[in-house]
Amino acid sequence: MSLSEQQVVGLLTGMRERLAVLEEEIGRKLGDSADDLSMLDRVGDSGDFSNAIASSEVDLSEALRDIEEWRGLRGAMRRIDEGRYGFCVDCGVEIPFARLQAQPVALRCVDCQSRAERSSGAHSSTM
Repeated sequence: MSLSEQQVVGLLTGMRERLAVLEEEIGRKLGDSADDLSMLDRVGDSGDFSNAIASSEVDLSEALRDIEEWRGLRGAMRRIDEGRYGFCVDCGVEIPFARLQAQPVALRCVDCQSRAERSSGAHSSTM
């Protein structure tokens, strides 16, 4: 059973909404990081300097995390356009709609994702 047009439209709508949020957050976090770094020449002591650097690093780290999610969503949208969306990249089985609703960037079915995580020793990503 392939995804219905209505299911695809719903998934795409959610992806587009999330992309808009991510783009706003990425811009804000990169701007905040730049602001933190621009204050480096005005810091009073090594504690202020350390705080400015740490704050900038946190903003950059959050922006990088959001950029990875953004890339995953754009990749999912590209797979929809190419007709490859919703099929496990490892075994080719159709990924259940409920999984795609929860994790629209999923590349694998639950079984293959579990195997991939066990073999890599990680449980960080379901993409």
